[in-house]
Amino acid sequence: MNHEVPVIMIAGGRPRDPAAMARMMSGAFAGLQKPHVAYIGTANGDNPAFFQIMKASLKNAGADKVTLVRIAKKNPNLESIKTVLNNCDAVFISGGEVEDGMEWLKKHNLIDFLRDLYRGGKRFLGVSAGVIMMGSHWVHWDNEDDDSTARLFDCLGFTPLLFDVHGEDEDWKELKTALRLLGDGAKGYALPGGSMVSADSSGTLVNLEKEYLIYKNNNGDISKG
Repeated sequence: MNHEVPVIMIAGGRPRDPAAMARMMSGAFAGLQKPHVAYIGTANGDNPAFFQIMKASLKNAGADKVTLVRIAKKNPNLESIKTVLNNCDAVFISGGEVEDGMEWLKKHNLIDFLRDLYRGGKRFLGVSAGVIMMGSHWVHWDNEDDDSTARLFDCLGFTPLLFDVHGEDEDWKELKTALRLLGDGAKGYALPGGSMVSADSSGTLVNLEKEYLIYKNNNGDISKG
């Protein structure tokens, strides 16, 4: 039986406001008493300093316990990781590099496991790259200076929507590249720094904090929708 709930997506970005971040995160914990949060940091290689920053924000948002599940290594303890993920109240997917984050999950065969957790009702929230990872696709470049080398890769797909986060300083270049690759009629959502939305598997999107932007591919012309 499907019990899924919307995922909470927080754009993050700088400058960071710890109080605002905690306030936004708290929305994912509604109805939970002293939630235990499992932290996935594959996008930043399980960076300990970044974990401590996000752990503090999660605890300020109401989390009682935050557990780093160490996936970004050659031989992780997958049995222990799955036990933590099964038993936690919510899963937080942290920021960093989207492709790195997905590659570690793929390497250790955790993508379908996480999808099943989501379909079963596990609460998920993410920030920055974690937002993109919970969406449909992202872009890999063989040569970052040559868009002809760009190609799409699959993300977790909790929602069928395509996201980019805090890319306003680059005029959403990466999102626009993804939309060109997806073809005519493709649509993507740009979340400026400090914004937050919820989304579900039906593609229903709810704005929770600061307005997002919509971009569309109209016969190769990428423009605001």
